[in-house]
Amino acid sequence: MASDESELQARLRRLEAQINASEATPLTSQPAHASAPTRASTGGWARWRVNVGLPFALLAIPWTQEIIDQVFFSGQWNLPVHPRSLDGIPGIFLSAFSHGDFVHLIGNSLGFVIFSWLILAKSRRDYWITLLIGWLGGGFATWLLGPNSAHGLSGVVYTLFGYLLCIGWLERRFVPLMISVFVLINYSYVIWGVFPTQPMVAWWGHLFGLLLGIFAAYGVYREPGRSS
Repeated sequence: MASDESELQARLRRLEAQINASEATPLTSQPAHASAPTRASTGGWARWRVNVGLPFALLAIPWTQEIIDQVFFSGQWNLPVHPRSLDGIPGIFLSAFSHGDFVHLIGNSLGFVIFSWLILAKSRRDYWITLLIGWLGGGFATWLLGPNSAHGLSGVVYTLFGYLLCIGWLERRFVPLMISVFVLINYSYVIWGVFPTQPMVAWWGHLFGLLLGIFAAYGVYREPGRSS
């Protein structure tokens, strides 16, 4: 009789252990399945926020310079690049952040934000490379080849524009091609800025920027069929 009771208790303990194990299985597996989409959605949202805010963070530099210039220096604190002169060398690095007035800065800021967003929608890597080529390459090209002193962010804007015009036709993939078509349809009028039609506009800086943007597109594009 005692042996029967012991065997029954052993069976009950085994049954209880099986029940506990079956109940614990979905509890341990559920968080792994549930957390995956949460991490993915959080990462995508964070990337989107960075891409949206990055151009504004960069624009804080020329806007701060212009506010200080207008408030404390009456518009006389400019940082142009002077071609082929020693005192113009700092302008290679600083001229993109200097503007004649707020109208000049606002015009460049609009194009900078829009073109930056379009490139960032494709590749943050391409954006940084193109931006640096436009900033430093444009400043050096103006110092080396420009006919007159110049400043402003427009050369960088034209570098972004040149990249956007070319990258889709080079890569021949859906997203880059749609971006290039969109820019061509909506912003093709920007191309007129590379011609000497306005005496107070440094058209050569625009031309250098456009050529540098095409150069950047050729430098960073991925061959058709390669993974990005």
